[in-house]
Amino acid sequence: MLTDIRDIIIIIGISLSFIFLLITTILITSVFIKIRRLANYIEESLEEITDLRKKIKNSIPKPISSVLDGAVTLKTILDKVFTKKESNKKEKGDKNGK
Repeated sequence: MLTDIRDIIIIIGISLSFIFLLITTILITSVFIKIRRLANYIEESLEEITDLRKKIKNSIPKPISSVLDGAVTLKTILDKVFTKKESNKKEKGDKNGK
């Protein structure tokens, strides 16, 4: 009687540990996918900022170029963050029929 209960407890424990292993693997994979997407987004943003900086440095004198370079960097980052959020809100509104 006790050995049957012990065997059932062992089977349940092994099953639960496999389920937890599967769940943690799925969660870790999804986190790494999101981190990779974020890294790609940042990399694309930096490439756009670099292109703008080169254009500014070639056309404007050095002291003014430095100031404008910083302003362009901040503006580009802020635009990317806020336009992404607004476009997501518009898409959600369209899906709801608004």
